[in-house]
Amino acid sequence: MSTDAELEQRLAELRQLMDAGAVAAARPKCEQLLLAYPKRPEPFKMAARLAALRADLATAGIRLVQALALNPSDAAVAFDVAMLRFNQSDLEGAAQALAAALALTPNSPDCWLLLGHVRQQLGQQQCALKAWFQAIDRAQSHGRWLDERSTPRALLPMVLAAMDALQSGRRALFEQSLALVRDQVGADELKRVDRALGSYLRLSNDAPRDARQRPKFLFFPGLPEQPYHDPALHPWSTVLHEAYPDIRAEALDLLGDEQNFESFLSFGPDAKVNEYVGGQGPKPSWDAFFFYRHGQCFATHHERCPKTSAALESIDLCRIRDQAPEICFSVLAPGSHIKAHYGVTNTRLVMHLPLKIPRDCALNVIDGGEHSWQEGRLMMFDDTFQHEAWNRSDESRVILLMDCWNPHLTAAEKLAVTSLVECISEFESRG
Repeated sequence: MSTDAELEQRLAELRQLMDAGAVAAARPKCEQLLLAYPKRPEPFKMAARLAALRADLATAGIRLVQALALNPSDAAVAFDVAMLRFNQSDLEGAAQALAAALALTPNSPDCWLLLGHVRQQLGQQQCALKAWFQAIDRAQSHGRWLDERSTPRALLPMVLAAMDALQSGRRALFEQSLALVRDQVGADELKRVDRALGSYLRLSNDAPRDARQRPKFLFFPGLPEQPYHDPALHPWSTVLHEAYPDIRAEALDLLGDEQNFESFLSFGPDAKVNEYVGGQGPKPSWDAFFFYRHGQCFATHHERCPKTSAALESIDLCRIRDQAPEICFSVLAPGSHIKAHYGVTNTRLVMHLPLKIPRDCALNVIDGGEHSWQEGRLMMFDDTFQHEAWNRSDESRVILLMDCWNPHLTAAEKLAVTSLVECISEFESRG
C-alpha cells in the first residue's frame, strides 16, 4: 500500500472513532500517526480536532499551528486557528491569523464575519461594521446566509448579531454623512434624499413606478421616470454643441491608432466579455479614450485633446469621489453590439455628443424606443432603463459619452447625493 493510501486509511479509522465518540481509543492512534507522518499536515489537523473534542483548546491550538506551518496555503486551517484564538480571547492572535487567511482567500465570508467580531471586541466598531458588510455581501451574492437554512448552525448566532449591528450601524453612518448638508439647507430640502436612503437600506418600498426602470445601485424617488430627456435642460449643453467641430476633429485624429484606446469595460478574472459585447463584425469591441474614469482625471488625454478638455472643464460636471465623472470618446467597432444592461442610479443621466455616425447605428431602450444618433446633435437618456446599442456598419461609430447630473435634482440634493454616495462607496468598497 502506498504511503498516501496508508495515511488516508489510518485517518479514516480515526474519524470513525471520533465520530463514534471513542475519544480515549482514538488518542493513542493519533499520537502514533503524528510520529509516523511528522511532515504531513493531515495528522496534525486530526490531532487538533481530537484535542478540541477533549476541550483541550491549548493543545488544539498548538496542533493547528503545526498543521499550518506544514501547509501555509491552507486557508481553512488559518481560519480554524483564528476561531480558536478568538474563543480563547486572544484577539490580536485571531486578527493575525485572519489576516493570513484573508490573504489566501480574500472572498471568504466566514473570515470577514469573524474579523468583524474580533474588531468589535477590540473596540474598533467602524472597522467591525465594514468587515461584517463584506461578509454578508459576499455570502449572499453566492446564495448563503439568506435565511436559517442557508446559514451553518455553528455560525448562525454570529451572522445574526452581525446583521443586527450592520443594519443600525450603516443607517447611522449614512445619515451622519448628510448632517452637514442638512444643517446648511434645512431638513425640508432633503426629503427626497431621505426617501432614497430609506429605499437603499430597504427600510421602505420606494421603488420606481415604471417597471422598466431598475437602478443597480441607488434609486432617487420623485424624478421624472422616462428613458429620454431633453439635453437643453442643462444650460451648459450649448457649450458642447458649439464645440462640436473641434471635439470631432480631436476624436477623429485619434482613430488611426488602436493603442490610443482601451476597453470601455473592466472585467474581473471570471467575467466573460461576450456577455457584454457581441456582434457579427470581425472584431466586436467597445473601446474608449477616457478623460475621466470613475472620477479620476486622465491628464495626458486632456493634454492631447485641449479643445475637448477646455469645453469639458468649463461646464458643471458631476464630481463624486471614485465615481464620477465618467467621460470618454466611445468607439463601437464595426459589427459590434453592446448587449442590454442597466445603469447604476437615476441621480445621473448619460449625455451623448455624436461625432462619427455611420449607417445602421442606434441606441435602443428596451420597450422605450430606438434612437438613431445624428452627428452634432446631443441626446440624453436615463441608463437605469434597460438599453443596448449597435453598430451594424463596416465603420467605427464614435461619440463623446459622459455622465451628468439629473437636471431635476436641486442644488441641495446634488450636495447631499455627493456626500451620501461617497460615504457608501468608501464603506462598501471591496478595495
